[in-house]
Amino acid sequence: MYQKKCVLFDVDGTLVDTEEATIEALKITMKKLYNKEYTNNELNFAVGLPGKHTLHKLGIENIDDAFRAWGEQIREFSDKVRLYPQIEDVLSLLKDKKIKLGIVTSRYDFEVAEDIVLNKILHHFDVIVTYNESLKPKPYPDQLLKALNEFNIDPDDAVYVGDTPYDYECAKGADVDFIMANWGEADRKDNFDDKKIKICNKPLDLLKYIIGGWMDGISQYKENAK
Repeated sequence: MYQKKCVLFDVDGTLVDTEEATIEALKITMKKLYNKEYTNNELNFAVGLPGKHTLHKLGIENIDDAFRAWGEQIREFSDKVRLYPQIEDVLSLLKDKKIKLGIVTSRYDFEVAEDIVLNKILHHFDVIVTYNESLKPKPYPDQLLKALNEFNIDPDDAVYVGDTPYDYECAKGADVDFIMANWGEADRKDNFDDKKIKICNKPLDLLKYIIGGWMDGISQYKENAK
């Protein structure tokens, strides 16, 4: 992978650690509204899909009401949401290298706007593509292609960083290189059928793939941390 001109990031599980809040809130919502109990494994698919698509997969009919209740429950877990370590440093280092940064997320506009944690880093990004009904959701490439169009950049010059097979298939469909974000508590490699995908176990590892300046980035990170 040669030096990239543009890096596009997924949000949940990539920039922001929201997995526990998302799954626990969904479990409580399903129990409260429908007296249905689910395990974490049964709901893991919800991380990476637009919320209403998740509820559709669960067979929920009054999706708008359930989506609203789920969102309210997620806010109850706001203390469990955080930026992943090193994310802010990586974004700053990439911006210093004049690399364009974008977000491609399954969240809706209001879910981005209302997220206090995510808003701490939004100033780093030049383009933010959220989900709306005019675009097919991941794993379709529609959102990623929209981001490339807004940047006016070729797929070869971009890379998409995400944590789920939905992200991988989205990148593949857009003919964009993919890097799997494997930081967090769980090892996500087993979720992918393609065992040759590029994997980073911490955000700083992205630098060696994106700018070929891994050691320079580490040195600068250590200097900034003093």
